Amino acid sequence: MIPALLGAMLASGLAHADAPDNWKFSLDGYYRTRGYVFAGLFEGQTKPGTYMTHKLRLQPQLNFEDRAKFFMMIDGIDGVYWGDNASLASTALFAADPSATNYTGGEISPIELKRVWMEFKVPIGLLKIGRQGSNWGMGALANEGNGFDDTFGENQYGSTYDRAIFATKPITIAQTIMGKKGAKEVPLIAAVGVDRLVEDPLIQYYGYTCSKTDPNDGCADPTEDHGFSEPRDASTRGQTWWVDTKDDVWEMVYVLLYKGDNQKLTKNLDGDINAGVYVVNRRQKETDSNILIADAYGKEVIANTYFEGEAYHIGGTSRAITLAGVYDPSGTADPLLKDVDIWGYVARAGYTSEPVTAYLETGYASGDDKAADEKFTGRALNPDYNVGLILYEEVLARVTSETWSDEAKGLWSNGGVYNSRYLYPTVKYHPLPNWEVVGAFLTAWPDKPDGSRILCAKGDKDAQGNPIECAQYKATKKTIGWEADAAVKHTFHDHINLSLEAGYAHITDRVPLENTGLKYETAKDGSTYGNYFTFQTRIAYLF
Repeated sequence: MIPALLGAMLASGLAHADAPDNWKFSLDGYYRTRGYVFAGLFEGQTKPGTYMTHKLRLQPQLNFEDRAKFFMMIDGIDGVYWGDNASLASTALFAADPSATNYTGGEISPIELKRVWMEFKVPIGLLKIGRQGSNWGMGALANEGNGFDDTFGENQYGSTYDRAIFATKPITIAQTIMGKKGAKEVPLIAAVGVDRLVEDPLIQYYGYTCSKTDPNDGCADPTEDHGFSEPRDASTRGQTWWVDTKDDVWEMVYVLLYKGDNQKLTKNLDGDINAGVYVVNRRQKETDSNILIADAYGKEVIANTYFEGEAYHIGGTSRAITLAGVYDPSGTADPLLKDVDIWGYVARAGYTSEPVTAYLETGYASGDDKAADEKFTGRALNPDYNVGLILYEEVLARVTSETWSDEAKGLWSNGGVYNSRYLYPTVKYHPLPNWEVVGAFLTAWPDKPDGSRILCAKGDKDAQGNPIECAQYKATKKTIGWEADAAVKHTFHDHINLSLEAGYAHITDRVPLENTGLKYETAKDGSTYGNYFTFQTRIAYLF
């Protein structure tokens, strides 16, 4: 969201463009289908498993004189499998009219209004209000999940917020006020916004102890001690639930970005230099949550050299994270209170030209070797920041979903980089116009083995060099595994996007393959491992 918003800023920050008094309607989007082949991924699988999915995205736009715009994002049959997977046909041989069945095995609504928002110019900037996507930097933290911007894989989720945000160019405004209209523009952009995230969650509310004396504390039965958890549904809501702000999650958003694209650096040298910071303060009164997120981003493209990096820290305190086996070593009888200290980064550096681009990528998502204690340090990178096709996207996604409970879905990786650091050299070659050949090799190492999702090995140490304590030391390898990926991509007739992608991964005994339904082999030394292959293809019509 942020780059799109910044790109639409007023050229001067003050003047309204002269345009005819009319409306313009446009429609962007795509339809794509993606096919998957997996060999040897699941226990008991003797032949390659295959499936195909749909996705339709429509993004209509209503534009009034380029000053006031209205947007919608509509997704249709998103992730729906090809075929009658709901078994609606009484006689399979005569089946027709396919169902809208996704990966859960259940039917979903074939149409979803995902986002709707407006943006309009004001004398000193731009306002954007509504349910909108959020994107910053390389997308490691906030990733709107639009289009086909990943080297491998697909965007599946997208960061969406109910947000009001204002952006402006403070130095340009100051120059205008001072009468320096002819001065060189400084491309510094500032933005401030507010998000409303949650209103009275109904799935499960944690961290609450009902009072036996206060009938207005929100419990269904104030005479009963409910401990630290209280199941909730719509029937437990009072008539004035909508005015209760204690359970609201809201955040303030602050952005400062220098967006120096196509800058004249010297007499004979142009280049791009971008740098900025994205800061979020998230709060919820009911769980005493006060979280500060700081994310720095930089990018340069000068004389065929390329660097891009993003690093973030999430810190603060919260009583909103509850897990089985929580304990309070401080002895204050407050096992839900956690200090949050999460780190993550991604960076690329290399050479870019026609026909060859080559870069080395590295990334990191901090782990947590004792998730139930008073410190919370583990969180995956955004799942729409895709790194490879198998290790993170399939294997660790399944391991985290199987080993964390449904109540801890927020801790699933969903395919994002999880509790590890990695290296990912990539080469792209353009042999002909509209053709691209890609090769990449991924190697990943554990950050903080926890004995459940990333297994421990003798000699594992934390960041301070202290031995990591685990109940068992089952692993024998240093790495989580490696993966080789390749792709061929082509664009037909300016609108047809074709991508053929393949990956082969070797997963070590750092991952508990035998406990999650994944297929594994046993080596001579007794360690387990898995070798997995996938071939995937996408064909899409973009408009």
